[in-house]
Amino acid sequence: MGRFVKAAAAIAGIALALSGCSADPEVSVPILPPSSTAPVGLCLPGAAATAVNQLMAAAGTSQAIRVSVDQSTATMTYVADDQALTIGWDDGSIGPLDSDITYVGQASFDVASFNLYDVGLMFEEAAALAKSSQNQQLQITEYNAGRVLMTVTTEPESQTIFFQPDASLVQWLTFQSASDLAAALADVDNDGVPVLAIGLDDQGFYADVRISESIIERRTRPGKLPSYSAQRNATASYPEFDPRVVDMSVVADLLSSLPRALNKPQARVSFVIDMRDDLYSPVIRMTAGLTTRAFSLNGVDITDQLG
Repeated sequence: MGRFVKAAAAIAGIALALSGCSADPEVSVPILPPSSTAPVGLCLPGAAATAVNQLMAAAGTSQAIRVSVDQSTATMTYVADDQALTIGWDDGSIGPLDSDITYVGQASFDVASFNLYDVGLMFEEAAALAKSSQNQQLQITEYNAGRVLMTVTTEPESQTIFFQPDASLVQWLTFQSASDLAAALADVDNDGVPVLAIGLDDQGFYADVRISESIIERRTRPGKLPSYSAQRNATASYPEFDPRVVDMSVVADLLSSLPRALNKPQARVSFVIDMRDDLYSPVIRMTAGLTTRAFSLNGVDITDQLG
């Protein structure tokens, strides 16, 4: 309990921030005693969810900018009066914590919308991919551009494993199969908007989307990470198209066959699909090594026709 004790003035400040009341030296946030019904061992099914529910009740809000859970403790950081406040759960005891987290406009989220029922299972799934289970910690926090996801990390640090709010894994993709390419497209164009281009490069699978006449947003899905976006000042003179006209089985076949056809079986292959040629449909440009060939959407080589 000693780690949760803070000065009375700081405790009163938390209470005032939550209540919106004027200063009153008699008002304080009680440090809650251990609960006889609180589960111990947060990897047990239902245990982490119960602990985090207790943190939300103590904070007086379900909105947070970060939640963390390990095998035996949980914390929740929320914002009051533009300041980040952190409270912790340890063996059923709840109280304020010192934290180096500061509020700099991070996206807030509804903690109750995240599935924390079986953190132990999430740790098992993460360990299988990361090849490490040392000092695992689950966090809910902003990933990119307001998107909030769950991650599992280890100490010493290994591969960070990402989970969706429903606790399902963000799948690892190799981009070699039609199913992987379709999954990547769904990630980068989940709003179904027309695109200027879709492609694959060293960063992963991407889609370029026109945001305005002078801004293009690139949405990228790396193989082992969730999709992220970045905007740049740029214009495009060629038309947009519906990326779902592209048959990903054709693209997957070209990714496999082109290096063999060029006698470059070990060459890294990239591609871009767009409407720069002013044809009635997009063109697939595949590059293996330093050689680029153009294909129609049904996989026919049209390089010589384009000149």
